[in-house]
Amino acid sequence: MKGLSGKVIGVVVVVLIIIVVLGVYLSTSHPSTAPTTPSPTSTSNVTLTVVTFRGQSANFIQYAGELFSQEHPGVTVKVYAYPFSEYITKELTVLEAGSSQYDIIGYTSTSAQKVAPYLITLNQSDFNMSDIIMPQEDFGGIIYNVTSHQNEMIGVAYETAVYLLAYKSNIFDNQTLANEFYQQYHVPFNPAMWDNWTDVIDVDQFLTSHHITEYGFLIDDHVSHGIIDAYPAVFGWYYIRDSSLSQGGYGIPGFNIMFENYIPSGLSYPLPSFNSTAGVEALETYKALVSYEPNPSSLQVCYGNIGELYSNASGAFLFTTQISELPSSQVNQTLLAPLPGGYAETGTDFLGISKYSLHKQLALEFLQFLLSPKVQELAFLKFDKFPVSKEAFTQLISNSSIPSFQREWLNATYNAALEAWANPPNIPPTYSSLIPDFNNEVYSYLIGQANNPSSVLQAAASEWVSAVESYYGG
Repeated sequence: MKGLSGKVIGVVVVVLIIIVVLGVYLSTSHPSTAPTTPSPTSTSNVTLTVVTFRGQSANFIQYAGELFSQEHPGVTVKVYAYPFSEYITKELTVLEAGSSQYDIIGYTSTSAQKVAPYLITLNQSDFNMSDIIMPQEDFGGIIYNVTSHQNEMIGVAYETAVYLLAYKSNIFDNQTLANEFYQQYHVPFNPAMWDNWTDVIDVDQFLTSHHITEYGFLIDDHVSHGIIDAYPAVFGWYYIRDSSLSQGGYGIPGFNIMFENYIPSGLSYPLPSFNSTAGVEALETYKALVSYEPNPSSLQVCYGNIGELYSNASGAFLFTTQISELPSSQVNQTLLAPLPGGYAETGTDFLGISKYSLHKQLALEFLQFLLSPKVQELAFLKFDKFPVSKEAFTQLISNSSIPSFQREWLNATYNAALEAWANPPNIPPTYSSLIPDFNNEVYSYLIGQANNPSSVLQAAASEWVSAVESYYGG
């Protein structure tokens, strides 16, 4: 037996020597038979880096990255998340240096044009855009280039976030209240059926005067940022009904409804739209809404405290991302409806690909993976993030294992997201000039320091024109 084993081993050694020699011959005599360059989709020991701000969105991206790695052996997805107040500065420091440190860049709607110069232009054919809720994509994923006069796709929305109305079912399902309200105002006691903002004010007056709630519907009135979100939400109703402003559309991408939907001859940008009769009516409505809130003479409703004020209110106008801030005891009694008249405002976040990335094709594949219906479903199931995929919404709404009130959220959010166009601007001067100029002027009117809404809006519009002209030229 031992002699036989030695012979077998000898044969194996000889065969191996022949294979090695033959391999050397083929590699030297026939180089065309071996690849001369690695495949562009090679994923051997690659780290794909994403930078964004901290929170559930970053957690979701990292989770999706781990799933992506399972399907792409050799690929690691690493998410770098910084505090919201710091992340844009961190990103720009790296991008301005031309560094390839980050492959995928996270940004918000209003910071889109800060990072746009450093992102590649995406081809819509690379994504199943028929499955994407386009109003989410339009506010930050697509921007208007004032030089080329073309729309450019610089990023993709990976979740849905809309500004709409949250209300308490235990109040609005009360048939006795519903009958009394209808007899007095001839309006359904159902937020999903309200046609205009007067209906909201009537409900505020009805519920507070009957001591059902201490406050009406909360709406953000904070001067540092909230006003620029809340006012366009109200203004949208008036804007779309004034054809001289809207021209039958929802504003030029980037400028949106706070500017007219056309560019005058001789200019490279549109003019503000809110210094108009429609704008004045919207501001007067906004002040009436604020009057049913805590401390209307000094204002205090903001992103950070809507949750704690909600218990004593009829409901709130908020972004769907704020639902998690509501008291746990009232979440399952909260339903959602669009803004009066059936529309909404967008406030979603995006991911784009750095033009300095060394892994652009792989980054594109990850974004395609992130937007796939199955991964989008997981965004809601595991991270309470509403999907941007229509198919994911459909699957979730029909999933009987999800609580009924959450399926109602999904249905309301989906329908509102399809009509989410009442957006503030996100052109480059927005943060530095437009927001503080507008908010400060409107704040003075809301707290009673200024009494003429037209003068307030004219002053803000004049400041906006100066800021836009300074940036884009005359």
